[in-house]
Formats: sequence, C-alpha cells, structure tokens
Amino acid sequence: MHLQRLLQRLDTRGDDYILYNARSSSERPPHVKSISKNKYWWYLGFCLRHRCRIVHLLSENWPSRVLFGLAACIRPGKYVLSLQGQITPDMLKKGGIIRSWLTRWLLHRMDAVIACHPDIARDCVEGAGLSPEKVYMVPAFIPPDPTHAPPLPGYIEEFIAAHGPVVSAVGWLGVDYEGADLYGIDMMVDLIERLRDSYPDIGLVYSFNSDFPDKIDATVRDIRRRVGDRILLVSEPLEDISRLMSSSDLFVRPTNTDGDAVSIREALHLDVPVVASDAVPRPDGCLVFRSRDMDDFETKIRDALNRLDQLKQRVAACVMPDNAEPILLMYDALRRAS
Repeated sequence: MHLQRLLQRLDTRGDDYILYNARSSSERPPHVKSISKNKYWWYLGFCLRHRCRIVHLLSENWPSRVLFGLAACIRPGKYVLSLQGQITPDMLKKGGIIRSWLTRWLLHRMDAVIACHPDIARDCVEGAGLSPEKVYMVPAFIPPDPTHAPPLPGYIEEFIAAHGPVVSAVGWLGVDYEGADLYGIDMMVDLIERLRDSYPDIGLVYSFNSDFPDKIDATVRDIRRRVGDRILLVSEPLEDISRLMSSSDLFVRPTNTDGDAVSIREALHLDVPVVASDAVPRPDGCLVFRSRDMDDFETKIRDALNRLDQLKQRVAACVMPDNAEPILLMYDALRRAS
C-alpha cells in the first residue's frame, strides 16, 4: 500500500515513472510492469542499459540489492535505496566479513538512503559510515483515502459480524527469525486460546502472505484443533487493508523484529488501538509488550479490551504524518543535482 499511495502522488504531480513489480504479476500499463518471472535476468539487463535519472529500489532481496549496487557503478543516474526491515542492520552487525563488507559497499554506492526508523538511520551513519546528509529518516506510512478503499470480501464481513471483539493482524506466515515465528502467529493462536473463556465470541483475522504452502496447511490444522473457527486466515491479497482494520476493535503486531511496521501507523491513523511488541521502537499511541513474552502479551491485550473506548480516544489524538512529501522533495533535489 505504501507504494500504491506513493504512485498516486506521482500521478497527481504528473511525474513520468515506471514501477517494476518483482513480487507479483500485477501490472498497470504504462506505469506498472511485472518482472516477477525473470527478475534476476531483468535486473542484469537493467544494470547494462537503463537511462533513468533516478532509480529507487524497495526490496529486501539480497541478490537484487547487489545487482542494484552494480547498476550504480556502471550506469549514470541517482540511486536511492529504501531500508524497511532488519536485514541491513543484521548484515552490518552479524553478517560476517563478506556480507558486512558488501552491505557497506552497497550503501556507499547510493546517492540517498531512506531508513524507516531512527535505529536503522543510526546504523547507516555509525555502522556503515554514511554521511548523515545522505540518510533520510522517513517512515513508510502514507495515509489511506477511506473513500477509495474497496469493500471486504463477503466471507470476511461474515466472520467479523459473527465475532466480537474482533482482533486483526497482518504479516507473513512461515517466516522465522532467531528461532521463532517472525510475525508471531503462534502467539496469536495462544492468545485466542487463553481469551476464549473470557470472550466466547472473540475472533482474529490474520491477512497474510506466504511462500510456504506446507506451513500454511500445518498452521490451519493447528488452529482448527485448538481454537476452532475463532481465527480466520486470509491468504488472498487484500488490495487495501484499511477496511479490515477499521472493522476491528484491536490491531496486534507480535513480531520479534520489524521495520517501521506501516500497518501499525495505518491502524493508529484509523483510530484503532494497537498492541505491539517492543522488538523495535513503536509510534506513540501503542500499548507495548515484551517481545515473545506470552504472559505480558495476554496482560496487555486484556487491558486493551477492558478499556477500548478510552484507548480509542487516546489513539484519536495521535497524528500520523504524511510521509509522501519528504520522498517527493528528495526526488526533486536529486533531479536538480543530476
């Protein structure tokens, strides 16, 4: 959604651009083209022939980043890299000699680096030795336009209507980090199991992506065995999650590492209370629990559910800035310098 909303701003300004989509076959000619089938060959060809004045990469994929660095070495233009997760700090600190060196090499090839929260920005400056002028600390959140949000699929609306309170979450399924599920689906199942006596109609909607079909099947079987139909796994891509969030009483983010978590800012913008782990700094307005501490997670959720009206008033006072503007201003500055 961050990219979709950024593209809407580029359209409004009348900028000439192309987004090359490496994640799916989705296209919107002439501005969005899919390269998902042969992305590495495409990257290699791009390194040799592109004529773009500004090239901006938003990807955590390491081979793609290396090829992007090569393009910056051999083709003219201004190069921008967005860092939205923990991979870059981990490479600098725990990646070993080769990966740590490659990360520094890549960062120093860039004309600008966008860090989604202050810790990543600090790692770029102090850990990689980048000039502070090259590092932009810009959270990825761009506000949604509720009037353009498509309706939820019928089966999700039916689930929400049949449950209460409704908790929502988004993320990936089957991705581990340091020996635990990165997005905390195991903790969400434990949570619903612990709360079902106090809240017999509680329901959780988890909208997820996954490249691991076997893990999806195993997770579905575990959920059915332990909590029945109280958790709805949504595997189809939702074009816009704002409808899901605004239909929820509470949004949870039990990750054991994170970038800035655009979804948290989106929920807060929609006046939905948030309970999140303390794995990374969180925006003001969140209730925070100790990462991977199930007892503390349950305690904070119970506290939130007991005073939802109070929390909604607190969240309504939070202002989520529109982060499209600093990115567009950065593009303008790079264009003038090219």
